[in-house]
Amino acid sequence: MADAVFYFVILVVIYVLMRILHSNSGTEKPKLYCKESKFLREIVKMCPTLTDMYIPTLLWGKSGHFQTFVYAKMGRFLSPVPKGIRRSVMMSDGATCTFDVYEATEAHPSNNDCTLCIAPGIGNSSECKYIRTFVDYSRSHGYRVAVLNHLGALKNVPLTSPRIFTYGDTDEYAAMITYLEKRHPNTLFVAVGFSMGGNIVLKYLGENQHQQEKFLCGVSLCQGYELIYGIDAMHGWEKLRRIYNFAMTENMKSLIKRNRDMLFGNGVRAYCQREGRKVPDYDLDKIFEATSLLHIDEHFTRKMAGFNSVEEFYIAASSGSYLQNIHIPLMILNAEDDPLIPEKVWDIPKTHAERVENSIFVTTKHGGHLGFFEGGVIFSNTVTWLDRVVVEYLDAVVNVDGRQDEFSD
Repeated sequence: MADAVFYFVILVVIYVLMRILHSNSGTEKPKLYCKESKFLREIVKMCPTLTDMYIPTLLWGKSGHFQTFVYAKMGRFLSPVPKGIRRSVMMSDGATCTFDVYEATEAHPSNNDCTLCIAPGIGNSSECKYIRTFVDYSRSHGYRVAVLNHLGALKNVPLTSPRIFTYGDTDEYAAMITYLEKRHPNTLFVAVGFSMGGNIVLKYLGENQHQQEKFLCGVSLCQGYELIYGIDAMHGWEKLRRIYNFAMTENMKSLIKRNRDMLFGNGVRAYCQREGRKVPDYDLDKIFEATSLLHIDEHFTRKMAGFNSVEEFYIAASSGSYLQNIHIPLMILNAEDDPLIPEKVWDIPKTHAERVENSIFVTTKHGGHLGFFEGGVIFSNTVTWLDRVVVEYLDAVVNVDGRQDEFSD
């Protein structure tokens, strides 16, 4: 009898683990949404990763929560540390925009000079492990890489004006591009944005025609397109989003506290006196007692950005309404098991991809939020499926550049 109970308990534990890890979930090929065109047929043909099965890390890779947790806590396994040069540009309001530039370690197969311009995720910078891994992988495939460091994200770079990054502010990304254009006038630019950075990249490209004309293509990864829908979903318990919301809020409060002097203390008072401005009026208790990003945005971010309401701020910061203005090739990607991004926002990129002849919307069954780990049983490969598919897509677009007439219907 005791043996029977023991084996029953073991079976129950195994069953629960399999449910948590989604071990019985099958693997699938990515789903591709696009308008039929010769150009996209050629791109897909040159990107076998888009049509091959994505096989996540065996033990835990089929769980979107585990993929997201490993990305958030570890970034990547055995992440390299590429050496770059930090550049800075003074913005009109006195803010110091910084970005790191990494030269290619190999020639690009097309023999072109190519520059990949990255906007990282919320509160991230070139020092994050997932960015370091992608930088190292891209350099080895012939790309010069520039990574924007969001204002306030670097612990060793103090703020020089009383503001940090926001979800949709493209000024710093634009400053990085302007700097790179002057240093590398003959380069081919490609844009890649991770999560919040994807929102910034698409918004930047769609703000005016001149900005997107500088780029061969853009890539947006795991973003939410309309902030007002995403923030609302983050207050629900579906896919444990309320827990992720709390964790992200704590991270934001830590970043704000680290920059407290320039945002709320002597630094901002000296700045306002020098610039002849009024010192911002914030309720610090409400900011530091916040338990959701909505509270942070209501009591701090929208005021810092000069908006009368958080709804007005979210609408202005979202990239969804700018997609219709983008005419260069795009690859936009989301995962079905991403616990942060609700599928109801997918209609925005899907509609765009099915309307134009040069953009593709890709969804995967697994991957979580910026995870996409693959290989191994417990420990995954350092380079992820996401790293591989992005570089593969960029290579394809670079290779067909200048031959678009050949692939247009």
